[in-house]
Amino acid sequence: MRLAIGNAVLIILAATSILTAILCRQIHWFLRIPILLVCWFLMLYSSHCLAHYIVGSLLGIKFSRYTFSKSMLSKSNLFISKIFSVKAFLTLRIKERSGSRAMFLMFISGPLASILSPFVIVAIVYSYDSLFSFVLLILSIANGIFSGYMSYKYGCIKKALDAI
Repeated sequence: MRLAIGNAVLIILAATSILTAILCRQIHWFLRIPILLVCWFLMLYSSHCLAHYIVGSLLGIKFSRYTFSKSMLSKSNLFISKIFSVKAFLTLRIKERSGSRAMFLMFISGPLASILSPFVIVAIVYSYDSLFSFVLLILSIANGIFSGYMSYKYGCIKKALDAI
């Protein structure tokens, strides 16, 4: 998939997630919960590759395209590794590498974005539903711990450390 199309899709997903989370204030709480969970996940998903692309491009790394591939978590022996074995995860293909610091920052930006961006949804939801924002906060903290550890073992944090 072309870079422009992949980036546009990711930006649209992130923007839709934010806008939907804002508009959910007008929806009954019973319908609001699954919609906000989708918004939360879309922020996590869409921010990862977009952060890699933005940081990498600013630091002189050239990318060729997006592809669909398995998550690095598919290499884990966890019960959820089968879920991550589906080729449904956008992956940037590097065309031209840069220095080790640039590669470190590019690789580390993805997991940081995936860990931090769901807190945007938490903050939006807090403005109208403090109880469910607390649930999303706990989910975001758990995501940070899980993603940080798994990325260190199998994913982008491992790649970042290997780059330096």
